[in-house]
Parts: sequence; C-alpha cells; structure tokens
Amino acid sequence: MYSVLILWAPDSAENRRVIENITRAIEPAKIVPVVKKAAEATIADVNASDIIIFGAQKMGLADLPPDYSELLRVFKGITLAGRTAGIFSMGSEKASHRLRKALKETEIALLEDDPLFTDQKQGVSVEIADWVKKLIGSHKELQNARA
Repeated sequence: MYSVLILWAPDSAENRRVIENITRAIEPAKIVPVVKKAAEATIADVNASDIIIFGAQKMGLADLPPDYSELLRVFKGITLAGRTAGIFSMGSEKASHRLRKALKETEIALLEDDPLFTDQKQGVSVEIADWVKKLIGSHKELQNARA
C-alpha cells in the first residue's frame, strides 16, 4: 500500500474541486491519500509519503503561491530519494517551474508531465484520471527497479 500526499495552493472553491477530482482518481484500496493545503504541510508529512502530488496556481506575478515558501526552504537540505512526485497547475497558466527547480536537488523521481487542470466539468476527467494512473505507475516502476 502506498501513501500519497496531495498538496495544493491557493485555497479556492475551484481548486478544491480539482483536488477532490484528483483524490477520487486514486484507488483507495491500494493507496492512502492525505490531502493538505501547502501552508499546512510539514516535512514530516513529506517524509511519510511515497508519492507527493503538488498543485499550484499562479498568483499575479508570483510563479508560485507563497503557501509553498516553507517547503521550498526545507527542500534545499533534504533527500527524497525513493519517492515519486507529480506537479500540476491549476487555473489558466502553468505554475510549476519553481517547484520543479526546488525538487531537482532532492533526488525525488519527478514525473515529466506537467498538466494544467481546471474545474470545468463535474466528476473526474479522463485527463486527471490518466495523469494519476501514470504517476502511480511511475512510482511502481521506481520501486521495482530498486528491488
């Protein structure tokens, strides 16, 4: 069983619906999802997770919401080898560059796909479900390679 941490910022009704759809796309029988706003997450949450999903929305001129500031600081001095991460953006523009750059130093296996999800439909979209499946598959491949 895998533990998945889903972090996101900023908090808005539209973004909460995207996060709910991502959470629904995860098979609860095999994976335990933990959902937290980025500002509420701690390094202990990150360390306890096998897979980490980061969601961010560009805010004005800021590439990344300030909610991620503490995690970005912590990522400068840790290793997350053996874990897998996926980053997606919400809203109308990509907001993942700074997160991607910070995570490179941690040795985490980072999924290359960087989708832009918006809350335009009810239920889990095929795009979200496919991305979550790809992320989980990537982590399984990493674990098999290490075994």
